[in-house]
Amino acid sequence: MTKEGKKIIPALRFQQWLDIWNAYEYKEEEQRKKPDKYLYMFSMNAAELRKFCDVYKRDRQGSSSEGIQRTRDKLRTNRIYRYIKYGYPYGDLNSVQMEENESLRKPGWLPTAIVINILQNGDKRKNKIISSEHLVKIEEDKNNFYKLELPHNSDFSNSVAPFEVIDGQHRLWSFDTNDDDEVIPENFELPVIAFHGLDIAWQAYLFWSINVSPKRINPSHAFDLYPLLRTQDWLERVDELKVYREARAQELTEILYSQKGSPWKERINMLGERSAGSVSQAGWVRSLLATFFSTGKGNSQKGLFQSNLDDNTPLEWSRSQQAAFIIQIWDDIKKEIENNKEEEWINKYKDSGKDPFSDKTSWLNQDQGVRAVLMVTNNLFYKNSSEWNLDNWFIGQDASNNTSEENVNYALKNLNEQSFRNYLKSLAQGIINFDWRSLKGPGVDEKSEEFKAEKRSYRGSGGYIALGHKILKMIADDQNSNLRSYASKLLNETMA
Repeated sequence: MTKEGKKIIPALRFQQWLDIWNAYEYKEEEQRKKPDKYLYMFSMNAAELRKFCDVYKRDRQGSSSEGIQRTRDKLRTNRIYRYIKYGYPYGDLNSVQMEENESLRKPGWLPTAIVINILQNGDKRKNKIISSEHLVKIEEDKNNFYKLELPHNSDFSNSVAPFEVIDGQHRLWSFDTNDDDEVIPENFELPVIAFHGLDIAWQAYLFWSINVSPKRINPSHAFDLYPLLRTQDWLERVDELKVYREARAQELTEILYSQKGSPWKERINMLGERSAGSVSQAGWVRSLLATFFSTGKGNSQKGLFQSNLDDNTPLEWSRSQQAAFIIQIWDDIKKEIENNKEEEWINKYKDSGKDPFSDKTSWLNQDQGVRAVLMVTNNLFYKNSSEWNLDNWFIGQDASNNTSEENVNYALKNLNEQSFRNYLKSLAQGIINFDWRSLKGPGVDEKSEEFKAEKRSYRGSGGYIALGHKILKMIADDQNSNLRSYASKLLNETMA
């Protein structure tokens, strides 16, 4: 209702709290401060609710995201749209079947509530604080009812919208403009359950409780839909995060092996045969877990695909984007080697008719090289993720549970348009300046004992770190590299 120029939403306040919960652990520094014991229930028309929700800020490519964002699955939203208009099963029929089965049309009710959080004064999302003029005022009315006064100014381009969707964003997205003459009326109302000032780690927990705990969706898919789940310690304790990390590392390894155009296509030893590729599937999974999916515990560096960034939220890249990023750095390395005519180690391979990238005597085709390349790439890009605007890469692809070759190709193409693309190219140039020959590589027997001793020092588990430091030092010493200062800073920090 509108009262004196103000938009007022009547609401019912109810309590969901047990006294025993007061003794539970609440940590504001972990974005898990003690929640309000009251919730609110009301209804809003879908168009208006959508307008005040920050979930729409990532609907266009390249936009910065505020609040808790998930990737849009267009197939899912379109199906919900058809369901609302035609019900089930008519909404799932193709155009020919629809003409023959009009009697199957039914109302498409959405009685399940959209779950949102109403931001409080001072709440910060993605380095933006909600403006006082954009706050929703909650006041007690009469007869135990409450009223929500919506902000008059609904331009949130320089601020944060007052609502953030915890669950139900695809139902809201289904009300976006469709290529259809019969749009859903804007007065179609949706039930809403609202928390007030709920910290974002609790929102991740709530999303999990609603969607995964009852086994409604695949847990691995949930980590794409709600990236903040990747950093929740309560999932670590019940091994869900460990399962996610291992499953995702396995998925990316399989994509590297099967993706057309991947430098590792059919070159990973997937079944452990002696005659297969030099790097095993297990080796790739271990290397990914130790780098891009590292939790940062102990002395390990944090993983770009796993840990929170500077704004205390993880990078919201999908599987397709993660796979494309890893494929791209290896493809850049391969092409730099093919075009290089100056490096001695590369020429030794080429002169002997061997491939410096894939020969069995090249560390680039062994566990040692895979781990080192992934480690340096992860550490550099994690450390500079904010400055290089990695979180601005949003491709708008369907967030389906399967990662198709087409989706990865789309991500690879889109990656080339990103501002951080040149840093990948520069890193590949720096990586090939290192001599990747193993002790059995062509011409190594002619080198000095000091050279061979250095090669031996890179063996074993401790050799990964030493090899990574060596690559960083070479980049830091390269006067022509635009990564020089970044590598130098990272090297000083890791060796301190």
